[in-house]
Amino acid sequence: MTKDSAIETKQEKAKAKTKDKKPGPFSKIVRYFKDLKSEFKKIVWPSKKQIINNTLVVIVCMAVVALIIWLLDWAFISLLSLIY
Repeated sequence: MTKDSAIETKQEKAKAKTKDKKPGPFSKIVRYFKDLKSEFKKIVWPSKKQIINNTLVVIVCMAVVALIIWLLDWAFISLLSLIY
């Protein structure tokens, strides 16, 4: 028996043991945190330049929408004052 086949045999036995047993609540919690850790490694954080750019875009869009709402409000008030 070679070293590789011995390792494969041990791995197959370990898999067979885990198939027979139901995972307990503690092992589910451990698996959850291991998966969580691996997902955190996939996160790509934006650079400072991207954050500043995105913030400016949001502020400009908010200003444009506020201007549109203000103009519509002014137009409706003017229209109502003409009617009364």
